[in-house]
Amino acid sequence: MVMALALLASVLPLTSAVGQAPTARSLLNVPFKGVATPGPTFDLVQSVVDFGPGATSHVITTGTAHYLSVLDGDLTVSVDGKAEVVGAGKGMSVPAGAKLILSNAGTAQTARLFAATLLSVGAVTDVHFLAAPGIKVFATARRTMFNAPAVVDITQMAAVYDAGYRTANHVMNEFHLMIHLAGQTGYAYLDGGVESYAAGTQGVMYEARAGWMRNDGQSTSSMAWTWVGTPGKPLTTAVV
Repeated sequence: MVMALALLASVLPLTSAVGQAPTARSLLNVPFKGVATPGPTFDLVQSVVDFGPGATSHVITTGTAHYLSVLDGDLTVSVDGKAEVVGAGKGMSVPAGAKLILSNAGTAQTARLFAATLLSVGAVTDVHFLAAPGIKVFATARRTMFNAPAVVDITQMAAVYDAGYRTANHVMNEFHLMIHLAGQTGYAYLDGGVESYAAGTQGVMYEARAGWMRNDGQSTSSMAWTWVGTPGKPLTTAVV
């Protein structure tokens, strides 16, 4: 809890009252502790998938553990025949070898899934390639991690930035991967480097490189990301 609050303080200040400076708000902060990695080198693969009202996936046999969070709406997650409704801002893990079905039982609102898996380099799993009526993969991102510890903590996060918002200066200490959901989000570094990403693209704020993140557009921007962190190590460090 202390680590999560420190991270939010560095990159997601608490929302201010109306009329004050642009701010950010957290949409998602779901930790999965003590996750065994596939080895010292593996791929982090994550996807944002939209389920229209009534949409249902095929049966997915999970060859590896899946980490699932919901960004919008309510998603029904059935694991080996046992169904659970997961609401926005919540998440759950699905063990390897399970029979998984994902569905939106609602009649009006689209449900948005944020799924992450740790896979052998180049491997795939069905949850990132769902194709059924009413289901659309918004974006998929992939990044290879090297020299990983045997056990990690996985944290799925998402945030919205007001127009004109920028974070405090900080360093990303741990491996991560972002999918940009809406608007234009920029990463600016104290060494002068600048990058900017539109909705549907992947990116990272490079580890051990001090800088800040900001909304580069005229409307709100948002993103979702997965941390693969060393247990007990701070995800970020504030920089003067």
